[in-house]
This record gives sequence, C-alpha cells and structure tokens, in this order.
Amino acid sequence: MRKGKHPFEAPQDSEDVTPTDFGARPDESAFRVEPTPGRPRLTPRDQARNLGAKNLFDHIIPGLPIDADPPETRQDAEPFSAIIEKTLKRLKIDASPWLDDLTEAWPTLVPPDVAKVTCPGKWDAGILYVYVTSSIHLFEIRRAHLKRIEQAVRAFAGDNRVRQVRLMVNAVQLPFPAH
Repeated sequence: MRKGKHPFEAPQDSEDVTPTDFGARPDESAFRVEPTPGRPRLTPRDQARNLGAKNLFDHIIPGLPIDADPPETRQDAEPFSAIIEKTLKRLKIDASPWLDDLTEAWPTLVPPDVAKVTCPGKWDAGILYVYVTSSIHLFEIRRAHLKRIEQAVRAFAGDNRVRQVRLMVNAVQLPFPAH
C-alpha cells in the first residue's frame, strides 16, 4: 500500500494557504480589461467592454447579486475569418492576394465547361493546386485541358510565380459562381 498524504488532509503549513472570501463583493476592476506588458494598448473591443463594466456598476442595485457574465460586458462574436486575417497581418504573413484575383477571373481564363467543375485551390512553393469536383472530371481535364490551363494561369500570374499546375479531387462542395 502506498504511504503518503491523504487527498483531503489539510496542509501542514497553514500560512501558505490564503482563504478565499466567497462573500466578497466584486467591483468594477473584476470586469475591466487592463493593459498588460504584452499588450500595452487596449483594442476597441476592450474599451467597449470597460465601458459596459462602468455602465453595469453605475446602475447596480445594492443587495442584489451580480451576474458572472452580465450582458453589459458581453462582446459580439468576431468572425473566425477576421481573427485569421488579424493574426496573419500581425505575423506579417502574405496570404497571396493574387490567388483571390485568380479565383475571380477563373471563369474567363478557362473554358466554361471546365470552370463549372474546377476552382483554384491553394498555391504552395510555385505549385497551383486546382480543385476538381470528381475523378472523372479530373481525368478529362488532365487529358484535354491541362496545358491550356497552365498557359492561362502563367499568363495571368506571371511566368515565374507558377511553376506547375496540379489537379486535385476536392471532397467538399466547391463554391462555384452561378453560370
């Protein structure tokens, strides 16, 4: 049998333990966002939260409990795409904006029957991956249209940007514009 301290036994050094006062009333500082050394400037969202906390404590009724997540301090949900964009910008990562332009111009660069089943996917190390809806379409496009797609993409993006175009079957539904 293992000898050791019982899990519910009180600690020996009582001076290291600070009692928690559950009856203490929170004040405005418990709900405010303060600058830190890592983030010295508050964002507009932080300022709105601080304003909501001030509004909450300006209208507090003595004797009533305070909600742990009061509506005055709740923040609107931020789209995940906006968070990603901010992070990429903060890390100084270029997200290849020409790929967005290529996606918009795609229906004019390739034949209409090819544009209906393909979409530019990702660009990595000089290779452009073009997503295709099915393996049957992939075979037909590789056989009949791949050279023309490579020429059109190189003419659009520049000869040195795209080294190769590869076709890839995409398992999810592609966001095709209405034709």
